[in-house]
Amino acid sequence: DPTIRALELPSRRRALLSDTVGFIRNLPPGLIESFRATLEEVTEASMILHVVDISSPHHREQMHEVDRVLEELGAGAKTQVLVLNKTDRLAPGETPQAVERERGSAGEVVAISALKGEGITELIAAIDRRLPGDPVMVGRFHFSHNEGEKLSFLYEYARVLERADLESGVD
Repeated sequence: DPTIRALELPSRRRALLSDTVGFIRNLPPGLIESFRATLEEVTEASMILHVVDISSPHHREQMHEVDRVLEELGAGAKTQVLVLNKTDRLAPGETPQAVERERGSAGEVVAISALKGEGITELIAAIDRRLPGDPVMVGRFHFSHNEGEKLSFLYEYARVLERADLESGVD
């Protein structure tokens, strides 16, 4: 069963992360359909984190297999972040080279070690950058000078596009 976790992004947006099944090669035909049914929820996702064991000698084959299945499911064009996991198993200094080698595979590539917690901050920042924006609602407000609390609220929970400081208050 997929696991779902809430995540607050640096932009203060909230996201739900759903951990779907991994890909296993040479599954018996009876299990393939049940895995496919679980994977089909990826078509509902706003974005895909494609997590790859970069220490595996077969990681490229595995990446291509995932991409093939995503295409079959109609999710191949979804926004993706390629997550190179298990960098702790690479030789010292090899991580930046691995990121450069894989850069053409996805819109963004982030190297992490889930075991050691390395790169997680960068991954969360990448999610925040790549996650499609929420629907935008533009509003215009006027606050008197003694309504600073309301203005502060807007700056904390919205994106202020324009501000005018006037004698009568703030527009």
